[in-house]
Amino acid sequence: MHDADIANGYSDNCYLPGLAVTRAGMAVFLARRLAGRSEGIPAGPDEATFSDVPTDHWAFAEVEYVVSRSIAKGYGDGSYQPTWQITRSQMAAFVARAVAEPTGDEGLATFDAPESPSFSDVPASMWCYLHVEYLADLGIVTGYSDGLYRPAATVTRDQMAVYVARAFDLLD
Repeated sequence: MHDADIANGYSDNCYLPGLAVTRAGMAVFLARRLAGRSEGIPAGPDEATFSDVPTDHWAFAEVEYVVSRSIAKGYGDGSYQPTWQITRSQMAAFVARAVAEPTGDEGLATFDAPESPSFSDVPASMWCYLHVEYLADLGIVTGYSDGLYRPAATVTRDQMAVYVARAFDLLD
């Protein structure tokens, strides 16, 4: 992940694997992978799309990039909420939209989710069912040893690295 310029550490040379991933952090992970490296991410528009991610925000270009690719969305109030921690259900949606062709929910339109859920805690009526099942079908998510997916659990940096590595075939 580091060699692919997807995940970097902090100024103290620590990765902090147990740290929760925020919406801004998720945008950075996915934008770097989709753009090929940090240098491939476009600068973003002259004016910010979201009131809480101004042009001088540390993840401005990455947030704008994943939004432009229909991977992430903002909220009805015009915000993106970059500091909110993401859950496994949200991560499934972001990663599924990122690996779909074309990116976004449009790329998932032809996927036929199974009638029986792969995980008992992600029923077919759940908003992220299609995303979780798409990733399960691709072998990107496997759930926990007890057979649960735990959609409400917060995603940590180590888990995000695994999601992205599996999604973009970066594991050796």
